[in-house]
Amino acid sequence: MNEPFLLALANPEPSPGGGSAAGYSACLGVALVKKIIHLELLRSRASRERTSLWKNLLEQANEMEQNLEQLIEEDGSAYLEFVEARTDCGRKNFAAALERAVECPVKIMKQSSEGMGLIAEVGKSCARHLISDLLVSGETFMAAVRGAYHIAWANICLLPGNSPQHPVISVGEISLLERTCKDKHVMVEEQLRAKIRGETLNR
Repeated sequence: MNEPFLLALANPEPSPGGGSAAGYSACLGVALVKKIIHLELLRSRASRERTSLWKNLLEQANEMEQNLEQLIEEDGSAYLEFVEARTDCGRKNFAAALERAVECPVKIMKQSSEGMGLIAEVGKSCARHLISDLLVSGETFMAAVRGAYHIAWANICLLPGNSPQHPVISVGEISLLERTCKDKHVMVEEQLRAKIRGETLNR
């Protein structure tokens, strides 16, 4: 594949790196959700109410996509700053660089969690034969969560033990966020699978 981001990711440069790759995974999830929304908009032309529903969901998806694209850019910049600053913990900008290097992947995790919420909303109203694409979308969001978690965790651990600086979020906090996202993914997946089977899942 000659997609520009993938070519850049394969280059032996610090950026884009793992955090940006996690964000890209979430963008794949959004793209699949948008595909389903566009299909449903084509099917809903005769119904003003359903057209309004799908347009609203499309606006949410577009906003999420924009946020993720911005986070991918921010993550690349943050990591370059961190690479420069981590060699000297006495530098004034080290704490800020560390904070950004942790903050960006954490934001990607949170956006991916919101993405799973969007999947649940789309799944309530879309045709059953489209649910399988939503399940794939959920997997890409969860991959983004796990990938961003690893980046945030690693950046926190790179802080020397004798440094006076402390990360803005702890390893325990990002671990809790990761578990919360995982639980949400399991719940949404159960709802989607139940709809495919023609069942009603009360939650």
